[in-house]
Amino acid sequence: MNSSHANTSLAALLAVLACVEVVLFTSDAANGVRYGVGAALAMAILVVVSRLAKSGSSD
Repeated sequence: MNSSHANTSLAALLAVLACVEVVLFTSDAANGVRYGVGAALAMAILVVVSRLAKSGSSD
């Protein structure tokens, strides 16, 4: 997998994670579920952003 394809995949994953985060927090789920899953999604978003930043700085 080349760098451009990897960056595109990571950007798509980031968009999906952000959308899921918004849907989760606007849902009627219990607070514990919203905050627990929301925290996990936030960490996943941070990891994806970090990987995108690292791949962009190595070009």
